[in-house]
Amino acid sequence: MKTLKQLILVVVALLVGLWGMYSLMFKPAPLVLAEAKPLPADAQLSAIYGLDPGPHPIKVVPAINLTTRDGPLTLSGFYPEAEGIYPLVLFSHGNFSNRRAYDRIIRHWVSHGYVVLAPDHRDAGGLLNGILAITRFGKDGVMQQRPRDLINILDNLNTIADQAAELDRRIDRSRVVAAGHSFGAFAAQMLGGADAAVPGGNRRLRERDGRFQAVVAFSPPGPMFEMVDEQSWQNMMVPQLVTTGTWDVEANFFRDWRLHAMSYERGVEGLNSLLVTEGADHYFGNLICRLDLDAEPQADALRMANAVSLAFLDAEIKGIARARDFLASDTLALATKGFARLSQR
Repeated sequence: MKTLKQLILVVVALLVGLWGMYSLMFKPAPLVLAEAKPLPADAQLSAIYGLDPGPHPIKVVPAINLTTRDGPLTLSGFYPEAEGIYPLVLFSHGNFSNRRAYDRIIRHWVSHGYVVLAPDHRDAGGLLNGILAITRFGKDGVMQQRPRDLINILDNLNTIADQAAELDRRIDRSRVVAAGHSFGAFAAQMLGGADAAVPGGNRRLRERDGRFQAVVAFSPPGPMFEMVDEQSWQNMMVPQLVTTGTWDVEANFFRDWRLHAMSYERGVEGLNSLLVTEGADHYFGNLICRLDLDAEPQADALRMANAVSLAFLDAEIKGIARARDFLASDTLALATKGFARLSQR
């Protein structure tokens, strides 16, 4: 066993080295970002639904450990301090990130009356661990395990109750949402019916689970790994919110931010909402996913995403008419003078 682990580490080191050499030899042309309008100083922020934190103090269970059919799984739980029954959101982190890199999004929802459970996936914990996971399980194995992790959480809620009784008694098991960022956004979409091709064959990866009633997808991928393709979202049968921004680009994979909106364009008509924010990139600067980035935080853009995602949750899961009306109106674009805009199809 020790020899096998050593061999895997050697392979991973070689892969990292080869990737570094490839990056140096085949470095893509730098991207030129289009000028982005900032949020105007006179924006009518009071007109935006759910922009401010909610009334609920937040409680956090830092680590809950589950033994699932696919192996051990660690997650964090967030819930309102006030007694009550609240809808459940399961959140999938981005590639090589971790479950605590999204507190700035999660805590906003919880303050407005939601419970959130966020696991670490196989690729969590940085580049080295991510490559190790892909080497061991393959890209398709890592991709398919992510939605299975969220399914395993639902299947083990009684075990969670044994470790965090206060959290458990606040969960409304009849109202469940899948959410995620980047690679995790596609994991959430898979639970709503999206699928992915397996390279070299006709098989597609599917993990649809009917318990999930809506999807929130922050910067989901367009075509990726020869697996995510233009057909991936044609069977999504639950409402989804997609968010992206005009700086949501990456030189190696997504050179046009509009690729992140492909799931909105290709999804089943009548079920899709899209938020586009001027100058928002993949990480809101350094506010989510990669908190160690040397980048300017994009706090205004994150506030837009938090507000709109809350409005979507309140409309689809809580049935709040004011939230539904906000999503269907031009209020956001008018209030921010085009800094953030919503569309539906």
